[in-house]
Amino acid sequence: AGVLTGQSILLVGMMTEAVVTPWLSDRDLALQNVRYVANAAGRLEEDFHPAPDGVIATRALQVLGESVDLLEKILAHENGLLDAIADGTFGLMKRPADAGKGLEGVARKADDYYNPAADLLEQAP
Repeated sequence: AGVLTGQSILLVGMMTEAVVTPWLSDRDLALQNVRYVANAAGRLEEDFHPAPDGVIATRALQVLGESVDLLEKILAHENGLLDAIADGTFGLMKRPADAGKGLEGVARKADDYYNPAADLLEQAP
């Protein structure tokens, strides 16, 4: 669908996506597959024009309406977004601010812990 609509950012699925740390080779294979489909489709998006009252436009309006309703629901909460997260507005899992593990759920870093990526990110402008 992303190629058909000319999107530049695509959601890519891969065989091991349910694994916390998927294999790099699977990521590479997924990207190769995306390139293959994009190249095969060529400039297909130039000829794609969904009907104004068709399934795609109707669904887009439905999703937009539901999104606006959700944003209004969030605004209606006394503390906005944090209350919406606490009462499960975004899903079945409720996350009240006072019901988590807090600091007890955070692991302490060892004295010799080193993360070169963190150092690079802190140096970035």
